[in-house]
Amino acid sequence: MNISDFGNRHSVLARMGPAWLVMIADVDVASIITGLETGSLYGYHVIFIMLVLAIPLAIMQYASGKLGAVTGKGIGDVLRDRYSRKISGIASVPMAVTDILSYIAEYAGIAIGFALLGISPIISIPVVYVIHNVIVFSRKYDGIEKVLIPVSLVLVISIISTVFIFKPSFNNVMVGLSPFQPYGNSGFDYYIVANIGAVIMPFMLFYQAGATAEKRLGLSDLRLIRNETYMGAVVSELLMVGIVIAGTFIGGEMGVGALASAMKPFGFLAPYILAVGFISSGFLALVVISLGSSWGIGETLSWGNHDSGITSSSRKFFYLYVGESLPAMIIAIYLGSDLLGLVINLMVIFVIVLIPIGLLLGKLVSDETVMGDHAFSRSYMALYWTTFAIIEAAGIWGIALSI
Repeated sequence: MNISDFGNRHSVLARMGPAWLVMIADVDVASIITGLETGSLYGYHVIFIMLVLAIPLAIMQYASGKLGAVTGKGIGDVLRDRYSRKISGIASVPMAVTDILSYIAEYAGIAIGFALLGISPIISIPVVYVIHNVIVFSRKYDGIEKVLIPVSLVLVISIISTVFIFKPSFNNVMVGLSPFQPYGNSGFDYYIVANIGAVIMPFMLFYQAGATAEKRLGLSDLRLIRNETYMGAVVSELLMVGIVIAGTFIGGEMGVGALASAMKPFGFLAPYILAVGFISSGFLALVVISLGSSWGIGETLSWGNHDSGITSSSRKFFYLYVGESLPAMIIAIYLGSDLLGLVINLMVIFVIVLIPIGLLLGKLVSDETVMGDHAFSRSYMALYWTTFAIIEAAGIWGIALSI
């Protein structure tokens, strides 16, 4: 390898980050809980669907990343400029509501992780809360990214290690890869919808566009953004397959005692590896949710850049971080794992909450006034709208099944 090749590779790595982080943050505590519960009930039968979900994830997230690269702005800014602050607010308010619910799940998952290590939630959650807010509020995006990428790698390693501990049957995996599964079973279908809700959340769309703009990625980076997004989508869903497999072995009980007991037969390191998975996934998601929320709401209200120094706007961001995550932290401390039974139902609801931002994002990336010559083609938009329609139809079906 010559010096020029090394320099080119270093340049590519330096420009990566937003797509990878949002994809790995997609494997958050809520997704892990949903995956474990699904695996405990339906075993390997959901593997095929999990892998297929990489397609809508890649399609919608690439639209967000490309918007950020072409316009140099986040979704909230573009919506406000193209339409109005009211329309921008319509897209960001549902995200703010779901963010609080997501925070609760993340803090509860982190509490479970530390409890497996013998640390009480009364100690662990407040410490994580402070670290989370200090990192988000006091660091520029590049600095935050340097913290999150190692955390994302820890999460990937912990999930892969968990799968190796369980040593799943090759034959069972092959059965799960078949497209012919027990569709039409109301319980099975409901959990499929829950997993769809866990795949694409509003904060992810706001985050990738905002992070791409913050990192100043531009037109020359579109191919990199596309490849990073597609790679991240595949890795994300492969990790979810690993979580589903883990669920077939440890069951869907999320209590600390139940998890510890379930992991004992697989060696003394097993509970610690699972604990690291819960902690790293929850922490990564906390920071990504905070940034996605701040970009979405801050852009709507014209607060400016969240890392532009100690200004009245930066104080507003601080109040936003604290206001969203403080109630979630308190609820997680008092309710802990008892709250996690709600997660499956919330994931189904999240599919419906995606409607406003999904519709508006599709309109933006196909609008030549916004995207110029880089507007998505009719064929890509046909794929986007078809995928989006299937996702929302599944969400409506999931709600119907719950009635």
